Amino acid sequence: MSNRLFYIFVVLLLGISSACVSPIPEKFIQTTGSEIVTIRTNEVFNISDYTGKLQVRYFNLEADKKSGDAILIISPDGKTMLIDSGKIETGRALDHYLDQLGIDRIDYAIATHPHHDHIGGYQTILRTKTVANLFMPNLPHTTEAYASFLKIVEEKKIEPNYIKSGDSFFLGDDVKVEVLSPSEEALDQARKEKRLSTTDINNLSLVMKLTYQDNTFLFTGDIYKKQEKRLVHLQKDLAADVLDAPHHGDDTSSHQKFIQAVQPKYTLISANILQSQKVYQRYIESGSEVFATSIHGNILLVSDGTNIEIIPELDYQKTLKQKG
Repeated sequence: MSNRLFYIFVVLLLGISSACVSPIPEKFIQTTGSEIVTIRTNEVFNISDYTGKLQVRYFNLEADKKSGDAILIISPDGKTMLIDSGKIETGRALDHYLDQLGIDRIDYAIATHPHHDHIGGYQTILRTKTVANLFMPNLPHTTEAYASFLKIVEEKKIEPNYIKSGDSFFLGDDVKVEVLSPSEEALDQARKEKRLSTTDINNLSLVMKLTYQDNTFLFTGDIYKKQEKRLVHLQKDLAADVLDAPHHGDDTSSHQKFIQAVQPKYTLISANILQSQKVYQRYIESGSEVFATSIHGNILLVSDGTNIEIIPELDYQKTLKQKG
């Protein structure tokens, strides 16, 4: 069992044993030699203290191999948007996280692209939660995971909304979401192809910019450097306070020119395995403060429209699980 899982297990045991006495303490500190881990599970999963503010939660999903993305956004007026859902085997964990937050309705479910580590968990979520709207790019992709996903969408009588660059919508009254990629031309070309590679599909991921008053967030799916440079060349307004590191922080992505165009104050890496120490360091050297679910567990970002507070479940972890 990994150190992080052990500490979370300890905290859960404390919570169970003290359920009739007191809640889990906000901070549980485990010291082993020079290693100090602070756990804030209660704080990360607390909604009531942040009512009236924008809440963004990066969920830490565990799997034997790479587990994928799942990001929940709650607007100041309580509307919900789920960006991706991880793999099929992490669906129950994601469902449990949503239950902890008291979420039984997803106003906007986003499938950034049809790869199993982004849409797999929806096989659970579409059955257990009410999904009002489903947004995704109009892409052909004949994998078993995508076919299963579309079957459940049909069973639940959910009509997909196909979105592309230039489209926008509001999450609640005050949070604007703009789609920067893929373009209609790129999607048209993809639909003409008999076969699309993994790279093709990743580069056709939805890239979305979320704006709440003075704060901005850029969500990037799995785009590679080629698509990053294309967005920079097209002079898209990429600047953002918070960047969702493309492709889980892998070497395939995070070109220096893209990082310079975004200039993120904070970078979030959604992956249960640290994909690239080199990319991680690149963001740090750019001046961005980096948080990764593989290091910090579940991560909560709170915005009042001017300032962003980041609350990681874990402060420090001595042993990092890295890609072999």
